[in-house]
Amino acid sequence: MRIANTVTIFLLLLVASQAFAQQKLQGTVTDQVRQKGLSGVSVQISGTQAGTVTDINGRFSFNVPTAAASKTLTIVFTAVGYQPQERKIEPSQQSASLDIILEEDLVKLDEVVVTGQGMSVSKRRLSTNVTSISEAQLRDLPANRIDQLLQSQIPNAQFKMSAGQAGATSIVQTRGFNSAFSNSTPIVYVDGVRVDNLNTAPALGMTLSGGISQGASTSALSDIPVENIEKIEFINGGAATTLYGSDAANGVLQIFTKKRGSGKANFRAGVDLGLETPTNDFLYFNRTKDLLFENGGYRKYSIGADGGNNDFGFSMAAAYSKSDGVLIHNQNQVEKIDFRTGFHAKLLDQLTYESSFTYNNQNLRRTRNGNSGGYSGLWFAEDGASKITGPGFNPKLDSLSDADFAKVKAFVDSAEMLMNNTSKVNRFQTSQVLKLQPLKNLVFKGTFGVDYRTQTEVSVVSNAFNRHIRSNTTGSLSKYDRNYLGLTLELTGQYDATVGDFSFLTTGGAQLFRNQDHQIAYIGQDIRDGALTVNQAATRTSNEYLAEVVNSGLFLQENVGYKNRYYLDLGVRGDNNSAFGKLIGTQYYPKFGVSYILSAEPFFQKWQQNFIKTVKVRANYGVAGIFPTPFANERTIAFTGFNGGQSATFGQPGNEELKPEKSYSKEIGLDLGLWNSRVSLTVNYFDNETRDALFVVPPAASTGQTNTLKNIGLITNKGWEFSAVVSVLENKDWDVRVRASANTVDNLVVSTGGAPSFNLNGMTSRTVQTVVKEGFPVGYISGNYGVFKDGVLESYTPQQFLGSTIPTLTGSAGLNVRYKNLSMFANADYQQGGYLHNWDKQFRINYGASTDGVPAAEIAKNGATNWLNYSQLFVEKSDFIKIRTVGLVYNFDKKIIGKHIKQMSVGITAVNPLNFTASSSDPEAVMAGGAQGQGSATTGGLNYAAFSMPRQFIGTLKINF
Repeated sequence: MRIANTVTIFLLLLVASQAFAQQKLQGTVTDQVRQKGLSGVSVQISGTQAGTVTDINGRFSFNVPTAAASKTLTIVFTAVGYQPQERKIEPSQQSASLDIILEEDLVKLDEVVVTGQGMSVSKRRLSTNVTSISEAQLRDLPANRIDQLLQSQIPNAQFKMSAGQAGATSIVQTRGFNSAFSNSTPIVYVDGVRVDNLNTAPALGMTLSGGISQGASTSALSDIPVENIEKIEFINGGAATTLYGSDAANGVLQIFTKKRGSGKANFRAGVDLGLETPTNDFLYFNRTKDLLFENGGYRKYSIGADGGNNDFGFSMAAAYSKSDGVLIHNQNQVEKIDFRTGFHAKLLDQLTYESSFTYNNQNLRRTRNGNSGGYSGLWFAEDGASKITGPGFNPKLDSLSDADFAKVKAFVDSAEMLMNNTSKVNRFQTSQVLKLQPLKNLVFKGTFGVDYRTQTEVSVVSNAFNRHIRSNTTGSLSKYDRNYLGLTLELTGQYDATVGDFSFLTTGGAQLFRNQDHQIAYIGQDIRDGALTVNQAATRTSNEYLAEVVNSGLFLQENVGYKNRYYLDLGVRGDNNSAFGKLIGTQYYPKFGVSYILSAEPFFQKWQQNFIKTVKVRANYGVAGIFPTPFANERTIAFTGFNGGQSATFGQPGNEELKPEKSYSKEIGLDLGLWNSRVSLTVNYFDNETRDALFVVPPAASTGQTNTLKNIGLITNKGWEFSAVVSVLENKDWDVRVRASANTVDNLVVSTGGAPSFNLNGMTSRTVQTVVKEGFPVGYISGNYGVFKDGVLESYTPQQFLGSTIPTLTGSAGLNVRYKNLSMFANADYQQGGYLHNWDKQFRINYGASTDGVPAAEIAKNGATNWLNYSQLFVEKSDFIKIRTVGLVYNFDKKIIGKHIKQMSVGITAVNPLNFTASSSDPEAVMAGGAQGQGSATTGGLNYAAFSMPRQFIGTLKINF
């Protein structure tokens, strides 16, 4: 007993001695204009790992390391969108409370970013532009998916929802299309770990799933949880992505999650409740909405907590959401569970540990699309296929009598009720990071992470359904499994040195990533109703696909500064990749950049004026890559069954010289702060060349071999990017700001190296496709062009250029207004210069549902006989302006909510409230945005039996306590 007491007293004395040995830094960080506490501000002792973040009221508190307690400390305060501030603290001042005021920075010249450098670096040193989005910018948007959250938020990228189908893929466009064999989605990192961005082909999803909108068309971005995000960074490509290597030509999207709070635990809860209503703006028949659509409910419940101190911090969040969808019988219902945690711990004074864990579960219901055959709702109603489906109806819905329409409605109601198509997604991510700072100016970071995503698509076509639509086929059960495993291992070091007027920032490291994509499809035919396993089918068919790629890379970058205004940026990365041919070896990606802060010149600072406050000029040249299709480099023999036995044939011929597509990018840019920094203006000009572009080369027929993938093409993208933020009014009570962007692109396939043109998406060459061909933009619309004389078709020419699917101008706009505690926001984006093909409109001609767009003389003479021979009549401009979100948020005063609640707000938001389009069909709801475009250039452009994203009207309540 005495021994135990002695040990207890010793431990108490030890803890007490540590407490007395350590000083505690504490204080408050406030916004200069609003004079309110700022949450999430990073507070760190320069040259150490010691620090914390401010709590919801802007307060911070942490212990000074014992070794630093007797020294003069430099405390650095940083937050996204604010000018960083340094405060020197003498030993005698360390016990005093600090009051720090941060000034907002629209130009963000001194903002610290990670993307493009691998580790922290001030934007003033970079020769490229990095877009940062803070938690505050995302906080009031009620989106439930990352790509929807980023709509209108990133000025130089366009995120388009390809349809209203549950979990539908988004189309991402930034600086055109660098490849015909890879979609334009950037690579995505979450806490430094590469995650699935669905840039692999759905090898089996469309072949054995009956063409139903299943398979890999479910977006991999949509199941990244939006909770617990601290900030997002995005870069377009070129020199900015050189250090990311062999698949970074489309840009890099980095998502950083919260790892800690400050002080006592902070708990938060939120509720989103609302109504979803169908976007019927583009329906041809008024009665279609009565046949297929209805209003649905939306609800989301979220909770979270964070807290900690200098030694340990945590942050966690969980959410459950359910969308009933807007199709009858809940055919596009989405149910989602998200959970995310983050931890930060100081293991030693020089060593810290950070980790994050994420789990996501989604259950989606899917409806049949236009390729399903037999019956699908929109094909039946909007395309006139009701004439040939089921018992056959008059396809002109709006001219039907009430009695006849009631028969159509009863048929559709039963058909929709009998459909059973589902998708289930489970996703697990983790990031484990160690940071070691053995010296004041030397930091090492080691990252290990896993992204594991499983997806199961099920399509049940019952005998009852087949009987109802009067099909003579038997019931079937199709299943498609996709399992993705991504591993990331990275070690990076950074040394910061100052010698006189020179500063050197040296970054080097190594990265290894391994991706495995395993797809299995199996179908059972002639199966009884109610059976849920394929083994009960009379006949069974299956197929399997496996792709693996391993990439190892080394990178080194040197950033040299002189007098804090002249900067030189040099770097190179070398990659080895399992998809490269064996004769290729290491592929190198160099970069070179310069930047000049004109406004930091002494003569400029002495120039007393408020019109031009900040001027930064930059230019860069860099190379980034897109690695080829895994295993396409290998020569194989194909084994198949013949007469019940094995038979061998030529497989793929392989290519020992297969290498990545390389994007050579030249860029110049200008960053300006005007009118006393109340206006931020950024201008970029880019010129990208994709050399060694991949094209399929057919062999001589006499060889008996299959097509070969070769690096023989050249694709160019050129354009301008403009973005501006204007603080119109800013004081304690009012804050009014406007932001806008405009981006141009000129895309061209300069050369295919002699390879023939090929189809990206669409039907057969007899109908309409999006095609890659030398001398034209990637994915242009190809179809039959008819020549009319006196209104009657005289002749037609097949496979003609009917318009580019790539808009030449895109952009976004936003308005934020705050009066005291009431805030209003609105976000929109737009595009111009592209075209789409309205296949629904063309189908209506075939089935006699409409004659719109076709000369009356042609219909009078030939009826619908030539309906496929004048496809140019159904090509429309895809210009649009879409209002993405409009909302109001009110933050309650502290005196109203009481002492036990730290913060409370209520809001209401309208999502997708308004559309202004040049086309009669939705420019975003395109067939090529789904599975057909995955694994290739997803340009969109074909509108076929796809419905729009629904409108949402959502009320929100958020509480922190």
